[in-house]
Formats: sequence, structure tokens, C-alpha cells
Amino acid sequence: MKQFPWRIVLYLVFLGYLFVDLKACNGPLKRAISKRSDVAREDAAKYKWVAIVNQEPVSYRQLEVAVFRHLYQRGKAPEEIPEANLKMIRRAVLQSLINETIVRQHADGDGYEAPAEEVDAFVSRWISQFASGTEMAKRSIEQRLEDSGLREELGRIWSHKKWLEQRIAPGIDVTDEEVRAWFDANRETGEGFTEPEKVRARHIFLSTVETDDETRETLIRDLHRQIVEKESTFEEIAKTYSEDPKTKKIGGDLNWLARDRVPDDFSEVVFAMDPETLSEPFRTGIGWHIVEVLEKQAERPVDFKEVEAEIRDHLENQRTEDTVKVLLEKLRSVANIRLFPENI
Repeated sequence: MKQFPWRIVLYLVFLGYLFVDLKACNGPLKRAISKRSDVAREDAAKYKWVAIVNQEPVSYRQLEVAVFRHLYQRGKAPEEIPEANLKMIRRAVLQSLINETIVRQHADGDGYEAPAEEVDAFVSRWISQFASGTEMAKRSIEQRLEDSGLREELGRIWSHKKWLEQRIAPGIDVTDEEVRAWFDANRETGEGFTEPEKVRARHIFLSTVETDDETRETLIRDLHRQIVEKESTFEEIAKTYSEDPKTKKIGGDLNWLARDRVPDDFSEVVFAMDPETLSEPFRTGIGWHIVEVLEKQAERPVDFKEVEAEIRDHLENQRTEDTVKVLLEKLRSVANIRLFPENI
């Protein structure tokens, strides 16, 4: 005789109770859930929450700061954006803020902290982008970063970034075979796989902006004469007279140039020259030049070794983006997220 399936019966009874309580009538469970939901909505209106993520409120102030930083990084300010567009930006940034909150909750839940030396290095790199302490303070205020807790905030940012990297690391490894296969599959397109014609050159430059052009021409022709007659070297004259601040101190060295990286009125002269030759003084839209071409390199196919590291980075970045997206979808699927769009 078979044993009566009590477990299945109890399971069905439980499901039936849930259906009756939640759907068929206003039972105690439904009333409790509704009461809790009403309290959350009241608190959200009172404290101006825009979301609750795993019982942690996200305030409108937090969203406002995140939107400000999002726009600041793109060279814009909230007051420059039409309200309809700004509302869409707030909604998009809120989703990113929720993702950041979920990552932080998991990282903090795991008790993960990046090594102190890594945090110190990250903070140092962040500070090094500023010319002075005054500029750093100004930019911190502009980005709404509190100076007193700056190191702690940067430390949290780095720790959460490293926690995320550790979680996705197994899914982003790119093999040598994959790099080679990508190169072979894409090289026929030509784009990025051809090294253009280049010249290595140096120049002496005199600007004609807000100056007397005739005086400039007289001077440049005299400087050319001094080089030709070996009264002075090209390097010495460039350091003394050239008005190109980027190359003046290094004797006018322009390094390697591709045709599409310089103005047409400059490239037409320079790319027509032979190696180890000196140009006559010539004028472009911005001033007078004397150019010495040191070497030339013809257009050629790019070798695999030259682009191997770049392809690997590309594939790793692509895989990282995809893996992060999948991980965040998993974390969000088990998170308790409630939005309050009326407060956005």
C-alpha cells in the first residue's frame, strides 16, 4: 500500500491559502504587505527617496549628485539641459546608481577591502591629475566631493571596482588563439591593419597671427640662409627662434607624422620631400615654416605583433562589458528593488 502523499497535499493547501489571502480576499497576509508598502511610500514621500534597494533607501540628493557628475564628465551642467531630457537622464542615471548600490552591498557584505597600497596608489593617481592643491579643491567642489572624506570615498570606489573585477575575472580571459583568430578574421577589412605613409621631421615655425607678415618672411628667410651656410645648426635656431611651444625646446622635433594628422597646406610640402632634405621657407594658414625631413616610411601592412596587445585589450574590454552586464542582471534578479518615480 502506497503512503499517502501528505507533503504534496500540504504544499497545495499552502498555495491555496496564499491564493485566497492575496487574490480572492483581503486576508491578513495581504493587509500586512499593503500596510508595509504604504509605510514605505509614506517614508519615500517624507524623505524624498527615489528607490529602495534591499531595504536601503536611495535619496533624491544622491541621485542629484550622480546626475551632476554624469553631466560634468561630459562638459555639461543640469541647467543647460531641457527639463524633459533631464528627467530621462535622471531615470538612466538612477539605474546606474542602483547597480552601484547593489555592488557596494555585496562587496561590503563580503567584507572586501582593497589592499591599502592599491588604494594609496589610486588616490595618488587621482590627485596627480591636478596642477595644484587649489585646483584639486576647486574640482572636488565642482564634482561635489567632500574634501574631508575624499580619501575614504576614493578608497570605497577602488574597493568596489576591485571586488567587481575579481567576480568577473574568470569570464574575461582571452587566449592567444582568440587574439590571432580576430586578427585573421578582420585584417581583410584594411581599416586599422595598414600603417600609413609617414615622415619623421623637424621644423622651425614663425607665427603670422597678429604680426607683420613681411617682417616674418624676412626673418624666416634669413634663418634658412644661416642653416644652409652653416652659420648655425637647425636645432640651435629652432630652440632660439621657433614659436611652436611643443617642439621648441627639443630642436623642433615633430617625430613621425601621418598625412591625415597634419593640415593639407603643411603635408603637401613635407610629403613631397626626400629624406635628409631641407625645405625652402613656406607659408601655411598659421605662419612660416622651415622643415627638415629626416626619414620616410611608405605605406605597409601592419604585422600581427604590432597590434596583438591592442586586439587583446579590445577583446578583454568587450568581454568585460558583457560579463559585467550578465553579473549585474543576476544580482538585480535576486535584489529587492522598489522605485518611486513620482519623486524623480
